[in-house]
Amino acid sequence: MSDHPKITAVYAEHASPDSIRIEIKKARVVRDRWQRHVDGLARLLDTRLGQIDAGTWPGATEEPTP
Repeated sequence: MSDHPKITAVYAEHASPDSIRIEIKKARVVRDRWQRHVDGLARLLDTRLGQIDAGTWPGATEEPTP
């Protein structure tokens, strides 16, 4: 997300409504992508905490067979 355009004084003064709408649309796409990432991590955390509570995480490791 570090590659977003800065709202410079020149842009703020001269940007057309259409170019502002385009930037809003692009920013919303990025926001939505990050929100899906956050939602996925939250689901993983819920799953992991449930596994810990159930005593099933971390999984039992098998002893190597000689």
